[in-house]
Amino acid sequence: MTKPLRIGLFVIAFPRASETFIVTKVLKLLDQGFDVQIFALSAQADWESFAVLEGRQDIRDRVHVAPARSLRGALQFAGTAARSPTALARLATHRWRHRRDNPSGVVAPLYEQVMFAGCELDILHIEFDYQGINVADLKDYLSCRLLLSSRGVFQRSSTYSAKARDYLFRYVDGYHFISQALDDNAHRLGLPADVPCWRVEPATDLSLFEPEPRALRSGPVRIVSIGRLVWSKGYEFAVDAAAQLRARGIAFTYEIYGEGPYEQAIRFGIREHHLEGVVRIVRPRPRHEIPAILASADIMLHAAIDEGFSNAVIEAQAMELPVVTTDAGGLPENVEDGVTGYVVPRRDPVALAERLAVLAGDPALRQRFGTAGRARALARFDLERQAEAFVELYRDLASRPRRSAR
Repeated sequence: MTKPLRIGLFVIAFPRASETFIVTKVLKLLDQGFDVQIFALSAQADWESFAVLEGRQDIRDRVHVAPARSLRGALQFAGTAARSPTALARLATHRWRHRRDNPSGVVAPLYEQVMFAGCELDILHIEFDYQGINVADLKDYLSCRLLLSSRGVFQRSSTYSAKARDYLFRYVDGYHFISQALDDNAHRLGLPADVPCWRVEPATDLSLFEPEPRALRSGPVRIVSIGRLVWSKGYEFAVDAAAQLRARGIAFTYEIYGEGPYEQAIRFGIREHHLEGVVRIVRPRPRHEIPAILASADIMLHAAIDEGFSNAVIEAQAMELPVVTTDAGGLPENVEDGVTGYVVPRRDPVALAERLAVLAGDPALRQRFGTAGRARALARFDLERQAEAFVELYRDLASRPRRSAR
């Protein structure tokens, strides 16, 4: 009897309300006969957010959590040593042998790696490649293949050194990209040509993001943005575009749902343009409230200057909301320009304002774009289809030889 393919998923926490796609994938893999183990850095999980996981003790038993760097974590570490002394000794030896090529040294990686002691895997999938900085060399300890997923953070962050990037590229056996733009950029950064790559786009729960018929509304056009308040989202250009809309005499409101380190800079822009009362920042809402927010809006604005793909834009299209966005990263692959919305050059508030003005003045166009957006979401961004793509990806990678770390 053939053994099931053993897949290890390395994540921040499991399950997380914002990562429905991972829950869907785990259920799909188990249904297909895979042996799935989940390795998490944090025990802070959102089990109550997933009715589909209610009563699933079998899935809870598959979750392994790294010890915290605290007294409690030290006791957890000691418990592992008591239960599996041979496996831990072999892991410690592995850690020492790789002390020079791991950017974080010896001790920090050992705390993240100890939950793997004694495990047997065919594929270790690090769901966000930047998280692999302490664990990528585990492929040698586990004698498995290493799969990395690129979702944009690692490529755009200056906090990760060239040494960290080279470390990941040396150990990786396969790379998953959510957009062609990230694929192209990874190769520009030095990803070896012999690393097999797959593109599986993000997806969303289309049963949650399911629009009701939109009634024609009077009054100001409602524009919305959803996302963390960080530099990469380009909110200063969105606020500049809003100022130009008001200068044109267009009646609108603009709500930005999010929080983050860039909040004060955005508030400064709002005050500088005297947009108080027209543009406002709103605290983030739970995921189950997002469909209602999108249903009450007329246009989604996403002025990013750097973006992997953007789930918020997928969700807007799924809710029949036209999108005005930029050409940053994978956004031109997400939004079909002139069909589901408009794609303009990044850092160009004039172009953003022009397209917003077109949509603000044409309710029929908004409806046409919205209908096309829903059709696009159904055709390309369905969670079940994404999970099926990962099943095929894992089988393909498992059939390939392991790359030797160089």
